[in-house]
Amino acid sequence: MAQTTIAQPQDFTPAFNQVKFLIDSTNKNLDGFKYIFDVYDGATRIGRFKTLPRILDGYGEQDLSKFLTSYLSWDFEPNVTTDYVATNCLFQYDVKVGEEYVAQFSYGSSLSNSGGYVRVNVNNTFTTGDQINIVQADGGAANPLVEGLHVVTNATSTYFEIGVLWTSVTNAAIDGVVTYADNRKIATYDITDLSGKQVFNGAFRWADFTNYDQTDYILNNPSKLWLTNQPKTNFYATLGQDIWLNAKAKPSKKIVFINSNGESFYKNTVSTGTILGIAVGPNNLGTLTPNTGTLPLIKDDTTYYEFYYEDGSAQDSEVYRVDIDRRESIEEVDLVFLDRMGSMSSFAFQLKNYERGEVQRDEYNKDVQGFVTGGQWKYDTHEFGFNTYQVNATKTLELNTNWMTDEMARYFEELITSPQCFIKRVTYTCPDGPLVTSTEYVPVIVTTNSYEVYKQRNKNLIKQTIVVKYSNNDAING
Repeated sequence: MAQTTIAQPQDFTPAFNQVKFLIDSTNKNLDGFKYIFDVYDGATRIGRFKTLPRILDGYGEQDLSKFLTSYLSWDFEPNVTTDYVATNCLFQYDVKVGEEYVAQFSYGSSLSNSGGYVRVNVNNTFTTGDQINIVQADGGAANPLVEGLHVVTNATSTYFEIGVLWTSVTNAAIDGVVTYADNRKIATYDITDLSGKQVFNGAFRWADFTNYDQTDYILNNPSKLWLTNQPKTNFYATLGQDIWLNAKAKPSKKIVFINSNGESFYKNTVSTGTILGIAVGPNNLGTLTPNTGTLPLIKDDTTYYEFYYEDGSAQDSEVYRVDIDRRESIEEVDLVFLDRMGSMSSFAFQLKNYERGEVQRDEYNKDVQGFVTGGQWKYDTHEFGFNTYQVNATKTLELNTNWMTDEMARYFEELITSPQCFIKRVTYTCPDGPLVTSTEYVPVIVTTNSYEVYKQRNKNLIKQTIVVKYSNNDAING
C-alpha cells in the first residue's frame, strides 16, 4: 500500500477557515475502503475520522476546522501593561492518516489435495472455525462446491483448508478471492505522518483566505504582520483606551514606539510563548525606555505614535500607527473586543449613551386560602393571588461613536460581530485623601443585529451606534 499527500494546510493556519487534508491511496478501489484520519495532541489521540473516497478521484478529504476550534479560546489579561502568553489562542496538533478495507486474499492456481479435502495455498490471517466466502474467477463453473460460504477446518499463515472433497475439483488452476463472511476489515494506521501543525484563533474573510501565507506572520522583516486586523493607519484612540495586539513575538525582544515629536522609545517582551498579547494602547503602554527624547511617549502636543517589532537592531514588522483622539467627549465609554485574528482591540464611544433596563417576571396564580369566622369564609386583603416567583432584570447600553475614518468604519464590523466583548468601567473615590481611580472590565454581549458598513465616498461623516447588554444580571431577592 502507498499513500500520497495531495494537499494539506500550512503549518500555522487560522482555525476558523478550512483546515483541509487531501490524501490519495493505491488501495482506494478495494471493497469497503475508507481513509482514517487520526488527530493527536502530543502522544494522545484526540480524534479519529473515517472518510469514504471522493467519487471522481478517490481522494480522502477531511476538514478539521470545526474539530480544532473546540480546542481554542481567547486570552485577555486586562491588568497587563507588558505582554502575556496567548495560550488559548494557539493549538498544536499532529495528523496521521491510515486506511481500512475489507480483508481479501487473492490466490491463483493454488488449490491442492490435503487428505482428500481442498486446501487453498495463500497467505492469510484465518483461524480454524472462521467463516469465509470464496469467489472464483469463473463464478464456480469448474468447481461449484468451492464457490460460496465455508468454515475453515485448518489454517496456517500460508494456507487454509475447507470441508470440500478434493474429488469435486475439476480444475485446480482457477483463480479466486477469499474474504471473511462478515466482511471483516483490515485497518492500517499511521501510514502518512503530518506532524507539527498549529492553528490559531483567527478567521479570514472568504475572499482573503486563498491568499493566506503563514510566512507573513513570522516577524523577520519590515513587511511582516501582527495577528490583528486593526488598521495600520487612520486608527484613532483616546488617551483612555487599552489595546492588546497578538503577534508571533519572541521573549526579550523590543517593541519600538515613535511619536509625532520624533522621539523613540521601547519596551522588551517578557513572556515566552508562540503568540504574545502585547499592550500597545495609549492608556496601557506600560513602562518605556527612551532611545531618543524624554518620557512620556504621549505629550500634550503629540498627535500620534507608531510601533513595530524589533529583533536585534532592525525593524521586523509593519509599522502600526495610532492617532491620538483629543476631541471633547460627552461621556466616554470604551469597549474592548476580540477581533477576527485573536487580538483584543478597542473602540471609544464619546457621544451620548443611554442605559435602559428591562424586567421579566414569571408568575403563577395561587389559590387564596382565606379563613372561616362566624360560619363565613373570609380572607385577608393582603393575601396574594398572582405571585411572582422569578424576576430577571436586564440592562442594555446604547453607545454612539464619534466621527470615524473609512478604515475604522470597516474595522467596526469586527466589534459588532465579535463573540467576546468587555466594557471598561472606571470608578473614582476620594476616601479622605487624594482621588483614587480603579478600573475593571465587565463582560457584555453585543445585541446589535443589523448594521451598515459606511464608506466616505457615499457618506462624508461616519459614526456608528451599538447596543450591548451586561453578560451577568443583578441578583433579585424575593
